[in-house]
Amino acid sequence: HVLGAVVALGFSLSYAFWVRRGEADGVEGRAFALRTISWIDRHVTTPAFIAQLVTGLLLVAATDWDLLRQAWLELSLGIYVLLTVLAITVYGPSFRRQRGIAEAIASGEGDEADYDSASTEATTWGAIVTVLTLVILVLMVWKPALWN
Repeated sequence: HVLGAVVALGFSLSYAFWVRRGEADGVEGRAFALRTISWIDRHVTTPAFIAQLVTGLLLVAATDWDLLRQAWLELSLGIYVLLTVLAITVYGPSFRRQRGIAEAIASGEGDEADYDSASTEATTWGAIVTVLTLVILVLMVWKPALWN
């Protein structure tokens, strides 16, 4: 469970570095960086986030189902659902739009203003999803007594 958290969050936090590095390498480098992020997300980060849910529920089952009544865990699960919905419905489409425009620009067809808009939107939603993930991490480590 802990390894899954390290992998999921670690790769997620690296995306900003990939984008910055790609931007520094010009339009082809940018398109490559965004394709690489997509590949990592599909093959490593998303499976790690799914494994987090599965291994977390297995840990609860192995210990005590009453653990699900702990405020920190209830809140963590609620945030996990929220960030999953946001990632699927808003961040994912925003990032795919950004990547598509970057690919079009690299092939000489796209518009830089469209890319800037898509990049800002994807970066904003990516930051929101990342912050929500960090909140879950803090709750999992700290396990605060909130309302129980």
